[in-house]
Amino acid sequence: MATRMSSIPGPPGYVLELLRESEDFTLYRGRQHGNPSPVLAISLSAEQPSPHSLRRLEHEYSLAAALDSAWAAKPLALTRHEGRTILLLNDPGGEPLDAILERDHGQPLELTRFLRIAISLPACAPRTVNSETSM
Repeated sequence: MATRMSSIPGPPGYVLELLRESEDFTLYRGRQHGNPSPVLAISLSAEQPSPHSLRRLEHEYSLAAALDSAWAAKPLALTRHEGRTILLLNDPGGEPLDAILERDHGQPLELTRFLRIAISLPACAPRTVNSETSM
């Protein structure tokens, strides 16, 4: 998926770049003017989102104290702007796995890159499972 700069209805003072869109959520990477630290922004895609989608963002924000920014995109703020709920998170960098696979058009990853990704995944799994079971 190609990225583009966007002027989404987001918090004032942020410049955001589209990373991914789905039926429920839109993911952006950006910066706040005057602040060099990158952020991720998750916006509800629909003008009339489902209550479940809103609860998912609220739940993710509620986990902020339990998350460590060494291994997670830690929630920073849950805000509303122009009628849309937006979750802001610190951005640990990286690239969404589906974007890597899509960019390579289904071709196998180079072995070294594959191994780096494969080795990293189990380190996150126990934390993710524990977070999901507390929902």
